[in-house]
Amino acid sequence: MHRFLLAAAVLIGLATPTLADVAGDERDLKQLTADIQAAVVDENLAFLEGVLHPDYVHTRPNGAVSDRGQFLASVKQDEAEPNVNYDKLTSTDIKVRLYGDTAVLTGRSGIASDDATGALNGETRWTRIFLRQGGNWKLVAFQATLVPKK
Repeated sequence: MHRFLLAAAVLIGLATPTLADVAGDERDLKQLTADIQAAVVDENLAFLEGVLHPDYVHTRPNGAVSDRGQFLASVKQDEAEPNVNYDKLTSTDIKVRLYGDTAVLTGRSGIASDDATGALNGETRWTRIFLRQGGNWKLVAFQATLVPKK
């Protein structure tokens, strides 16, 4: 009986992420969020293509929903096809919640952008959902809500 309990304890210990693993994942996901925002501002499509999951869904503060292809097209600036132009994206108050190979991040962003519907300047609250595949985090979904100006 003691051997069984010892074996069970060892297996549970091996299956439970260590604090170092969790802290490393949190750090990596916060950095990945900053890298994604920089890639959007810089129109770095190669980086975005590598980090967005094939099923990616992007919900803008105005309620418009884009799939992966539509979002990538909106990031690329093209004179013939005006899209969203981001001048600034910065995040604060980022919280990371890990559920195995799924992570839910919430935060607040300062945003300065414009598109065919006009300028969007202010702050948003957002949620990002990441999935770890093959050891790499992929962004599956993003949703932002505009914070009303006081």
